[in-house]
Amino acid sequence: MRPILLLVACCFSSSSFAADPMRGRLPEHMIPQLKEVIASALEGSESMLLREYFEEESEGRRISARAAVMPTFQSNVAFRQEKNLDTAAGEGWENRVVYNVTLSQPLYHWGTRRSEKELGELQYEAEKLNTDLVAASVVSRARMDFMRLIVAKQRAKRARLDADLASGQLDFQRSQVEAGAASESSLTRFELDLERKDLQALRAEADYDYRLDELAIFAAMSAKTLDGLAVGLVPQFEILDEAAVAGLVKYYDQAVEQDERIKQSAINIEVNKRQLEIAQKTLLPKVDAQLGLSSNALDLDGTRREQEYSYFGLSVGWTVFDGYRKKGRTMEALSRLSRAERAKRLGEEQLVLGFDRLLQKLNIEGRALAIEERVLQRSLEELEQVKLAVEEQRAPLSSEEKAQRDYDNTLIRTQDSRISYLDTLSQVASELGLD
Repeated sequence: MRPILLLVACCFSSSSFAADPMRGRLPEHMIPQLKEVIASALEGSESMLLREYFEEESEGRRISARAAVMPTFQSNVAFRQEKNLDTAAGEGWENRVVYNVTLSQPLYHWGTRRSEKELGELQYEAEKLNTDLVAASVVSRARMDFMRLIVAKQRAKRARLDADLASGQLDFQRSQVEAGAASESSLTRFELDLERKDLQALRAEADYDYRLDELAIFAAMSAKTLDGLAVGLVPQFEILDEAAVAGLVKYYDQAVEQDERIKQSAINIEVNKRQLEIAQKTLLPKVDAQLGLSSNALDLDGTRREQEYSYFGLSVGWTVFDGYRKKGRTMEALSRLSRAERAKRLGEEQLVLGFDRLLQKLNIEGRALAIEERVLQRSLEELEQVKLAVEEQRAPLSSEEKAQRDYDNTLIRTQDSRISYLDTLSQVASELGLD
């Protein structure tokens, strides 16, 4: 159930601000089949399955930590043979059952038992934050790998088409040689071109197969299913202008407050505070209540008592001198606390600096994509002009094939640029909590 909730949070959550600049702009909004890949990755990827084990371990530690404030029930039973050497009748051996049952409850430990319980709760919360970070990483990789897979499929298709065209040109040249219109030596250039194009196609197809298998394993999907989803194009979309990107700065404070890494740093500080509290109160007296039933006791005159008895009372225990263990542990806890507080401050500063760099990168990727989109539009116009010229018999068919090849290659380059932009945009949305 948790992976599905994470998918909803990653793909469909809405922000509290009025105009969401990321609405409809994330890759899964433009490529619907990507949602299925993300859902499968969150449900069955090895990273998420491992997180389930880590959370179960953390839950176990959490339950164990709660025992610090809970009562304990202890008992022991012994069967033995006794012989009383101080009496004349003590020549034989007698069977005896000795038992002791005790119920203990911590009463006052200066808050250390409560701190031990809270440590378990804090560590459990930290583990859940780790799961959220891993889930975000899984979503990010699924997005990127699937978009790359789509383009790799197009590249392999284009490379195979180029090889087929080269094969057709070689066949035509052979017919020319047979007709005596060309020399035998002219075939060498076409044969080498075919071998080169065929090798390029094999490389592109191998690259696609590798990406397909890798993503299938990662997303816990069959390669056949994933291959069926990797269709279409990475579509064209509106690029955020620099003013819109600059407007994202207002979400910095919210992003720092909600960032999982900063939350982990805050939890780490609280953990060290609890550990410091425990270390400082090591030598203070501790009070416990005890309630018990026993048959193992002596009378006032030292003789054994056969009957059962019950008792209730308080026990107070403390350590007078521990060889400076308290001093050492206190120094250690204070140092860790200071280090954790400093790490949190530096983490917040680095996070804001990272936001600035991401926004700068988003603007750069946006400008690069805008250039590629214009080149693609120009290539499309040229292709349409060449097709018209071929229809009107003003240009040979080979010119249309060349224009189509140029357009396909330009489209692939443009989609690579789109992917780079969408990847940066997804990082911005994730870091600012806008996804």
